[in-house]
Amino acid sequence: MKRREGRIPLLLLVIITLITILLMFFELNSKHRVKAEFFEEKIAAAELTQRCFDEIKQASDNLNIPIDRINDPNETGLIGIQYSPITAERGDLNAKLTSTNPNLAALIAKLIKATRIEKGDKVAVSLTGSLPGLNIAVLSTLEILELKPIIITAAGSSMWGANYPQFTYLDMEQVLYEKGLWGFKTSAASIGGEDDMGRGLSPKGREYLMAAIQRNNIDFLAVENLDDAIRKRMDIYRSFGDIKLFINVGEHNTSWIGIDPGYGLIQSGQVKQGKGLIARFSRAGVPVVNLDHISQLAEKYGLPNAPIPLPDIGKGRLYYEHIYSVTQAVISLVILVLIIFVVLRFDIEHYFRKDKK
Repeated sequence: MKRREGRIPLLLLVIITLITILLMFFELNSKHRVKAEFFEEKIAAAELTQRCFDEIKQASDNLNIPIDRINDPNETGLIGIQYSPITAERGDLNAKLTSTNPNLAALIAKLIKATRIEKGDKVAVSLTGSLPGLNIAVLSTLEILELKPIIITAAGSSMWGANYPQFTYLDMEQVLYEKGLWGFKTSAASIGGEDDMGRGLSPKGREYLMAAIQRNNIDFLAVENLDDAIRKRMDIYRSFGDIKLFINVGEHNTSWIGIDPGYGLIQSGQVKQGKGLIARFSRAGVPVVNLDHISQLAEKYGLPNAPIPLPDIGKGRLYYEHIYSVTQAVISLVILVLIIFVVLRFDIEHYFRKDKK
């Protein structure tokens, strides 16, 4: 049998290559910016969060609470002091500064919407005085999404949190509730601190926190130990009926004692071990949004750490995505398939003609 002598002309191969490169060039340059999913909800949540921040700054000024422009460079009024009578533990200043970015509400909206929750669904929420900015972003987002939170708050704070005795997180929340920015507030509050019972605080510190709970007309959650704190919190949540989502703010020992469940969205059933609230809800088939490891969480979704100044609302990949033209890609594919079909047909016909000679 003779060796086939015919071949596709070199010029034709060069032309096909150039056409392919040209089509690739057009497709790469078709990238354009589009609004990300749930754009309107994200914008609304971030804008409400900023309104709340402004109100807190005004309230802080009214109380003559000084702003430390070194540790609170954006002058938010959401950053406390290093030590106070209600400071229960150490805290990371960078994490606190990161939590004052109102765009975190857009991230929270993204995580919540990923659970397929619907308007009117009930959400169990665990807050901490250590991260007032993040608490406010959570509740602002729940207000925009028209969800029904059952809120339990640990009133104490770590360093740089809401640790002014005269202006705790519960006081901040009350200001915003009275302004009508939210339709809900904390249902029950514990002292916080180690084991959720004020361990690590002085008697005077515990007294200050009890006064804050009382002046804001919140039920006091008295606990005997950590197991009791977890049980009583679960009892409160369950008393409100069918819970569709659990949101945890901060590294609170009632939420993830015994195991680090990770941060961000935790799917139902994902956490198999542990006796904290996150593990209990996950094993019960309830998804969890765990807002912990704030610096890493922000970085994962394109938000800056400890930004100076605070970024504008509506900028970044939480709000916009860059995509390529699907239509153009399909057209390019069709063109290439037709070219390959014609070339192969020419080549096969050439083969048969040579074979018949």
